[in-house]
Amino acid sequence: MENKIQELVFSFLDMVSMKHKEVEPGVWMAKVPENEQTFFNGFETLKFTFDRASAEKHRDLELICEGSFLLRRIIERLSEIPKASRLYSTNPPEVAPIGAEGGLRVISDKVYYRPRVVFNFKVQYECDQRREKLYSLVADTAAGIMSLDAGLHEIDLKEFSETAQPDIEIEESGVDILRLYLESCRKLEESLNEEIAELREWGDEQCSENLKVFEAYLDEQKQELLKKKENVSFHLYFFQKEEEIDRLIDNLEEERNRKLTELREKFSLRVKISLINAVVLCIPTIGVIAPKKRRSVAKGLNMAGIASSTGFATRSAIQ
Repeated sequence: MENKIQELVFSFLDMVSMKHKEVEPGVWMAKVPENEQTFFNGFETLKFTFDRASAEKHRDLELICEGSFLLRRIIERLSEIPKASRLYSTNPPEVAPIGAEGGLRVISDKVYYRPRVVFNFKVQYECDQRREKLYSLVADTAAGIMSLDAGLHEIDLKEFSETAQPDIEIEESGVDILRLYLESCRKLEESLNEEIAELREWGDEQCSENLKVFEAYLDEQKQELLKKKENVSFHLYFFQKEEEIDRLIDNLEEERNRKLTELREKFSLRVKISLINAVVLCIPTIGVIAPKKRRSVAKGLNMAGIASSTGFATRSAIQ
């Protein structure tokens, strides 16, 4: 997990043109550009570590780890500007996978790129407590397999380039990236159903318990007012005092309704799923699966088109 956090942070620093270097084992330093100093609380230099032990030894270090304030801010900023990019593997060609549904492998000496699509998501839970989790979904279009994992998908940038290998022909794969994205959202939502149900049950229980405590307090107040009402006949202003007590009792019921609304708002679960980025990994492949009949997809589909149609901002994946 630590490596994935480092990859995310370094990618963000590259995006905002913050050059960073390791000044000692596990300790990094980066110069903050003037236009980014507000984001980093006015600091001109950021000194940070991903190691908790190092942070305890040096109090001037910013600890970046799961759940840390700075990491949450970085993820929030990245999720506001989702990116779509394409990378080409520099590894030797792989043999085409059979896939989950089987099929016949056609052997040929032709090498081509097959797409493996990665979607990285951030999930936020808000229910009197705030939780954030990262998920990655990888779709291998040739194998017909879609896998979901906790955390960000780790990509070794040393094994990829933004330009295709000259001896490998680039062909349109016919893969509908938008359809894959919608399927990945559905798969992620389905995987969260159990956790969402548990959090909602917890929220309902907390709301009920807090309401019982508050209602017990209101009942005590009401009983005291009723006792005063019984004794009000001895008061010189009988009718005026009785009306005042009745008004106070009505106020208690209004206070109960107000508290119930407040507790429901406090403990109601709100779930937000954000796309951090989408990456198409082009894998050199030899041999193909015998094609099966499938629905036709829009021709001429490319990452730029997908980006503009879904609100993505395309950018280079490697700075």
